[in-house]
Amino acid sequence: MTEARRKLLGAATAAARSLRGLACVAAVGLALACKTGPDLSADYGQTASENYELAIGEFADRDWEEAIAYADFVRIRFPFSRYAVEAELLVARAEFARDDFIIAQDSFRQFAKLHPTHEHVRNGWVSYMAALSAYKNAPTGFWPLPPYYQKDQSQLKDALGELAYFFDHHSGTIMEPYAVRLRDEVNRRLLEHEIYVARYYLKRNKPEAAIGRLESAHEVYPGIGLDAEVLFLLGLTYLRLDEIELARATFTELQVEHPDHSHGKQARLYLKYIFDTFGPADPNRPRPDRSPPRPVTPPLPKEKPNKSEKSESEKPEKSAPAKPATPTTATPEPQTTPVPGSEAAASPSAEASETSPSGQQQLPPPERESELELEPEPLPESLPPEG
Repeated sequence: MTEARRKLLGAATAAARSLRGLACVAAVGLALACKTGPDLSADYGQTASENYELAIGEFADRDWEEAIAYADFVRIRFPFSRYAVEAELLVARAEFARDDFIIAQDSFRQFAKLHPTHEHVRNGWVSYMAALSAYKNAPTGFWPLPPYYQKDQSQLKDALGELAYFFDHHSGTIMEPYAVRLRDEVNRRLLEHEIYVARYYLKRNKPEAAIGRLESAHEVYPGIGLDAEVLFLLGLTYLRLDEIELARATFTELQVEHPDHSHGKQARLYLKYIFDTFGPADPNRPRPDRSPPRPVTPPLPKEKPNKSEKSESEKPEKSAPAKPATPTTATPEPQTTPVPGSEAAASPSAEASETSPSGQQQLPPPERESELELEPEPLPESLPPEG
């Protein structure tokens, strides 16, 4: 009995050990499964203010991912708290700080629409940051890539749109000087792109394509610091297009406004060349035709006949049988019976006119009533006075 009892106790102990191992494994698996989701008690605070302070701390430490995570938690978990609005603005700032400028621009723009009474919206800071995000998203140039002015400038035009909204709604705020400087920088880069494109066309002997770029650049981007270069290229292009008087006026403007610039000194030489070659200024000088050429419609191709049509056209045509000639019989003229007493009243001249040389009587021709009816009445010489 003691031996059997000992065996039973050993089996019970082994079973207990196996159950204990299974319980440990289940506990570890449950713990790992729980760690896949956020542990709100350990990772996040209990209130909106605590989580917002955590987001501010991570933003100060330049940990943009954690800052966005805490700010999004405040915005989603506490949507009616006053910290939710600040957390939304913090998300836009973090997106801008980690160079995600497309999302940052959209975030600043949406914040300005959703919270128009916010302090940073009223002072223009949010709108300025939207424009700055668009400017930062524009392509930059570094070796060995091409320079920035040779690339697409659509982002800079988008920045100009954001700046136009800023000046329409926040003119006179503390952010206006920064917006003015940003606008000048954007215009300068756009002007450099226009000059590059104009030089590209001039090198390929296409002054007609370059003149539009230069005229638009001279009108749209004045006072940026590249006016002398634009005027010089504009004068050269006018000369190549035989616009003598426009070239003379452009070089004169360049010499007067930029006398100390290198292009201003070159303008004097070109003015002397124009005077020596074409004489003094003549406002009636004929100008070349710069109208764009009209497209000419090419002639339609001739349709080739099909084989069946060609074979049918080559077959000889069968002549139709001649019809037998039918004898024509002259129809006798109707005889008119003279009325008694009318022969005496008729004159010999009337009888001669009504009878043919063969002796047969002819009918008089009918009157042309249709022509008489359609003939318009003559206009009066003068109209009667009214009233």
